[in-house]
Amino acid sequence: MKVNPFKPNSPVNPGVFVGRLEELNRLELALAQTCAEEPAHFMVTGERGIGKTSLLLYLNYVAKGQIPGVEERTFKFLVLNLDVDHTTTQIGLVQRIKLHLDNELGKSEKARTFLKEVWSFLQRIRVMDTGIMPAEDMICDEVTLDQFSMSLGKVVQRICGGCSESPFDSHYEGVLLLIDEADNSSSELQLGTFLKLLLERLQRQECNHVLIGLAGLPELRQKLHDSHPSSLRIFEELNLGRLSDKEVGRVIDLCIQKGNETNQNPTKITSEAHSMLISFSEGYPHFIQQFGFSAFAYDHDNVIDRSDVENSAFGPRCALDLIGDRYYKNDFYNKIQKDSYRQVLRIMADDLDGWVTRAKIASRFKGTKTTLNNAIKALRDRHIILPKEGEKGIYRLQHKGFALWIKLYGDP
Repeated sequence: MKVNPFKPNSPVNPGVFVGRLEELNRLELALAQTCAEEPAHFMVTGERGIGKTSLLLYLNYVAKGQIPGVEERTFKFLVLNLDVDHTTTQIGLVQRIKLHLDNELGKSEKARTFLKEVWSFLQRIRVMDTGIMPAEDMICDEVTLDQFSMSLGKVVQRICGGCSESPFDSHYEGVLLLIDEADNSSSELQLGTFLKLLLERLQRQECNHVLIGLAGLPELRQKLHDSHPSSLRIFEELNLGRLSDKEVGRVIDLCIQKGNETNQNPTKITSEAHSMLISFSEGYPHFIQQFGFSAFAYDHDNVIDRSDVENSAFGPRCALDLIGDRYYKNDFYNKIQKDSYRQVLRIMADDLDGWVTRAKIASRFKGTKTTLNNAIKALRDRHIILPKEGEKGIYRLQHKGFALWIKLYGDP
């Protein structure tokens, strides 16, 4: 049995991380700025499957000093990895930051005593047995936020400020707070307001060794703006695009190489199969991993060829079907309640991800003009189809893969 080196359901490890040099340079600059007490907070945005979580994982290794940066500089940050969802409250976020700090720093009795004293204000906050906060405690009041900011500042200054009486054994250059899937935050969390006020209070304490990084879908910008319009000015946005064909090929080569280091019998890949995987992936890291995983699993003679890629890509529970479950099915069925709207997608799928005019859609659409107008508006509002900038009445699907999935799995 061969160990499959492709990882479609988890972030890629640094050993097979490829590309993103510009983004990594900017993120490492943010770390260096924090070391100089001038933190440059950031948010990483991009479509699903584009590699946001993998980029954060790579940054996590760099910030901790486990691997050197692009310019060979080594950092030593305390990294707190969090994510949020629609149930996360402000008090809940405070509690989770405290929990992660306690877990990382509470190695000695002296440290645990200090932390217990610092966080003592949290004991007054009532938490129900289920872990759900009472309605009156969902939002931090000003006193609670002040107390949390001061407590966090005290901890950070002890581990980063060179305090001679620090209760902690380790010294760090800064604290990196990473919040993944930040676009899932609810309006009740008020993430933009919470982070803006927290950073302002830390700055007033002259605590400038905290760096905050967010990651999420492009809707994250609107979430922050709705919470507090000026919170957008805090973060530099890094929008991730697709990998180039050369970079995709490099990912495939590294995965095959990694598999050959583990498995007794080495696996080869033909140039034709290599090119097909590049084409199918469309530059999306997750798609590379899923198509590669399926092709590697389908191969039985240790040579991945055209037939291995084709047979593993299309069909029930093959690569495209699995990608559809994770990325397309919800858009096609749950976000669209009317089959007349899905009819528009089926028409557009014949052009894959090419631009399609409204007139061409209308010529094949079986329904009224009003229904078609409503369908196009709904699909645009839900970001399922993209309008052509500067030209009215021209649209396309986001991916060729979405079009193929519609033709194979979304046709009644």
